[in-house]
Amino acid sequence: MNTLQQELPKRFTDAVSKLYNAFHENRLNPNDACACAVGNMCDNDSRWSKLVGMYGSGEVSDNAEDVIYGRKLTDRTGYNPIEIVTIEKVFLRACGWRYSNNHRDKNLQFKGLCAVVKYLCELDNVSNVMDFTSLFETQNDKPVKELQFV
Repeated sequence: MNTLQQELPKRFTDAVSKLYNAFHENRLNPNDACACAVGNMCDNDSRWSKLVGMYGSGEVSDNAEDVIYGRKLTDRTGYNPIEIVTIEKVFLRACGWRYSNNHRDKNLQFKGLCAVVKYLCELDNVSNVMDFTSLFETQNDKPVKELQFV
């Protein structure tokens, strides 16, 4: 079965749809907690960034308000707080957030998005939907797969 034809988890399709729209509508900015990868996945709510301190450092807050927010975020996105923090780390590393002064560079944003989509695929045990290398496989000097656009 083709990756694009397989049943994809709702959390995956929701996340990729939000990231796709943010990228194409110029609403993606790794320097803004509301407009970064996770900010867009969280409907441009920056409160998710509190999770970095809670889960990114390895120390989990026992503050009831923080725990409740983490649960609500999981209900809304489908991703738990540790996954959320990791998604953002993957995005920032791949788009060179620390080393670039141009946070609106579409090429860097695209690198970040590719890395995030790959990670989201890994989380849901889905073939990487960004991997087109199989389109170039040949057998007897003929393509193994036919190019199809959906």
